[in-house]
Formats: sequence, C-alpha cells, structure tokens
Amino acid sequence: MRQAQPIRERSKLKVNERQQRKPNESRVGRPTLDQAGEIDEVILAAATRLLLAKGFDGTSMEAVALAAGVSKRTLYVRYSSKEALMRGVFEDRVAQWAAAASINNENLPDDFKARLIRHAETLACALGTREIREFDRLTRSIFPRFPEFARAFHEIGYRYELEYLATEIRNGTMKDASPARHPERIAQQLMSMIIGWRQTEEVVRDIDDAEAAEFARDAVQILFSGRDGW
Repeated sequence: MRQAQPIRERSKLKVNERQQRKPNESRVGRPTLDQAGEIDEVILAAATRLLLAKGFDGTSMEAVALAAGVSKRTLYVRYSSKEALMRGVFEDRVAQWAAAASINNENLPDDFKARLIRHAETLACALGTREIREFDRLTRSIFPRFPEFARAFHEIGYRYELEYLATEIRNGTMKDASPARHPERIAQQLMSMIIGWRQTEEVVRDIDDAEAAEFARDAVQILFSGRDGW
C-alpha cells in the first residue's frame, strides 16, 4: 500500500516534529500560538481528553475551545462541527499510535516469518493499551448514529494495518515457489484472530503483554501451518 513515504514513516516524522517544539504546559491562560499546526495540536489534545472523559454527547465545542484556550471562532474555522473534530481527533490518534508502533519496526529481521511475528506481536500488544481501548469504546458507542465514523474507523485504522500486513506478506512470499495468491485475506485472518481474541477475553479479564505476544506468535504459526493454501 506504500506510496512515496509510508504512513508509519509520515506518522513518526509528525510526532518527532511535535516533540521538538517547546512544550505548552508552562503557559498560563490562553496560549499564544503562532503556528496553525500548534493550534491544531492544542485543540486535538483538549478534544481527546474531553471525549475520553465525557464521551461524544458530553463534550461540546464550547468546552473544547475553553479547554484548549482558543476562541470558538478559531475552533470552528478549523473544525466546522463536532463530527469533523471527532474525525480529526481520530486521525491524530492513529498517527500517534502508528508512530509508536513504528519503533518496533526498527531492525526488523530479514526472515519473513520472524517479521510477521514481530508485526503480530506489536498489534496484539498495542490493542491492549489503555488509550486505544478507551478510544475503541468511544467510537463504537457512536457508530449506530454516525455510520461515517464507522467508515472512517475502518479506512484510517483497520484498512491501514490490513494493507500494511498484506504488503509484508506479498513481499515476503514473492520469491517463493508459491507466492501468496491472497495476501490481503491472510492479513485479514491474522488480524481477526488477534482482534477477536482480545475483544472476547477482555470482557472478563485483563491480558498482559506477555500473553498477547504469545498469542500473536501462535496465530502466525497456525497460518504458516496452512502455508500451501495461501
């Protein structure tokens, strides 16, 4: 799925740029922000806090503007509605999560199976982080009323990871005697095993990273045991 610059790399660069800026925590009252990017950063951070704490219905645009220290006009110029702001928050969080995940992609092993295991472990553990779990509950609570959020969640989140894994599978098998005929389907099966397992088990208990990583390794092993069917 990669174009000139992979999403994970763009996300990592975006986060690195933010980390290089001077922090705003020491500012009192309304922050004096000169750059539009910094204004968006403050708005999205405030919106994320409020949405996770109070939910979609309990968060107003006025409250976001107040928490961000910007005027309502400034907020509405950038996000014309709460729905637009919600999508902006979601895209921002996905970029942050992708950047965090990219750390695990440094020094990936050359062996295809080992690479796939690393990706599976990263996914299985990332899904257990508190923010991702809270954000998942938030988005699912509004899907029935706002199907466009469901589509955005699918396109920006699920499809992104799916296409990334499918590309790895395609590249990893292209020189084999029998290249993968359906790399996206294999990626779907791997993601379904991991996501379905976590969602089912976390209803009744917590899952630590060690168990998540072990399940991810087992999931890849199961797929490889049926390699001829790829």
